Amino acid sequence: MSNNEHRQYLLADNLRAIAVSFLTVVLVSVVLGLLMFSVIKEHEEARAEDILSNVRMVFKDAEASLDYLIANSYYSCSDDNLNEMRRTLFRSRFVKEIGFFGDGKLLCSTYLGVLKQPIDEAVPDFVTALGDAFWINTPLELFDNQSKGTIAKRGRYNAVLDLDGVIGLNFGRDWALFYNGEQLYHMAGSPRLTPSITGREGRSLSTDYFSLRIIKCEKYYSEVCLTVVPDEARIFKIHKGKLVLFICIMLMAAALSHMLTFNYLRRIRSLESRINRGLKSGKFYCLYQPFVNLDTGEVVGCEVLSRFEDEYGPIYPDDFISQVRDIGKTWEFTTVMIKSAMDELNRCANIPEGFKVSFNLFPSDFMQDELIDLDWVLDLNNKNFKLVLEIIEDEQLATSSAAKHIKALRSRGFWVAIDDFGVGYSNLSQLKSLRCEFLKIDRSFVMDMEDHSIRSSLIPHIVNIADELKVTLIAEGVENNEQRRELVNMNVEYGQGWLFGKPQTVKNLANTIELSFQTH
Repeated sequence: MSNNEHRQYLLADNLRAIAVSFLTVVLVSVVLGLLMFSVIKEHEEARAEDILSNVRMVFKDAEASLDYLIANSYYSCSDDNLNEMRRTLFRSRFVKEIGFFGDGKLLCSTYLGVLKQPIDEAVPDFVTALGDAFWINTPLELFDNQSKGTIAKRGRYNAVLDLDGVIGLNFGRDWALFYNGEQLYHMAGSPRLTPSITGREGRSLSTDYFSLRIIKCEKYYSEVCLTVVPDEARIFKIHKGKLVLFICIMLMAAALSHMLTFNYLRRIRSLESRINRGLKSGKFYCLYQPFVNLDTGEVVGCEVLSRFEDEYGPIYPDDFISQVRDIGKTWEFTTVMIKSAMDELNRCANIPEGFKVSFNLFPSDFMQDELIDLDWVLDLNNKNFKLVLEIIEDEQLATSSAAKHIKALRSRGFWVAIDDFGVGYSNLSQLKSLRCEFLKIDRSFVMDMEDHSIRSSLIPHIVNIADELKVTLIAEGVENNEQRRELVNMNVEYGQGWLFGKPQTVKNLANTIELSFQTH
């Protein structure tokens, strides 16, 4: 991969990682937003319950006080009645004043005593289903009408309620307490938040789940309800710590998702990852380089060469061969290539029977017991190809285990070739023990023949070794007719190189074979 391609892939990976981090932030924001909304709504519902609970305490206290006085059956502002009213007021937590009525007039109260001039009873703002009358924000005689309060009346007695001290009428203007009877009547809080629909028909006090507007009715006094529309400034003040944490989590999620995505994309483009995926998904494919009879020019066989290309482009053999070895996938790789080549060669009608087909194997594979069981390859050999196993000369081949395996393969009909002979580990003693059919002269000896280099002068010695071992020579890297003629003169039987054909598809190989027979 060129530097320019590498930079382009880095940029593409970075853009993908940014896109993933953006989507992650959106997803995390939605999840955290829903969670935070749920927490805020739960908090506001608890606040509404607290307000209603305080209202219930006030009403129950007033109810108990008034019921107690009614049970005493006083019918005038006697001293006993006034004393009982004052004792009741003292015991009460939320009643600020108690008055006694007769004939529709206020006759006396705990603070004012017996009134010299009785006060006519005003028309109540509303009357509950239990017959209790309520006056909301009514001027109080106790304070010369300079102060207002909520008054509840039951029977002959009324009570001034301390709603202000309990639920804070002067604070928290983001809620409204109202009476939900035949008509809606605002009792406390912000009047603008009281539902405006009148009449019970069609009235709905339900709220949407995704709304912070809360409407709740008191369980015991079911007609007393509360609506809450939270103040944004108050919510921000209460939950600003969570908001800061929210932002920090989003930033961390963005950074983490970008890092993980970018590293993942880099990893899946790594050689190891691409090769592992390629072995499973058919990204490796076969090309075939013919080798010929140097004397006649006829194509007598081919070497199966492996190539790789996926969506990220090709990986060249010098890179993937070493990587396959490093990750321990040599036998899996070999199996894939053999199956693929045998399938293509069998299906191509113009590849003749008995054609020599050479496969490259890793020296380490000859140490594996699996190699003894290559009968499955023979089962694939529908055209009776002469199957040649090429191995690079290596110190691992000197072991008795490798020699035993090679001997077993030869007994099953496989031929063995030592590849790149002359530049590796093999010696005459080792070659005698392996008893191979072919020696392939490394291309470095052939390429320098025109210059009569020291290396090329060793070819006759290699020919003598081959004659002594009674093995056939194949010269690699033949690129021109001068090299070919010299090799023929040296009694090298077969040649392979660009002069006879580059690595090619099986279809082109068939054409090359046909052309070689027509020409010669």
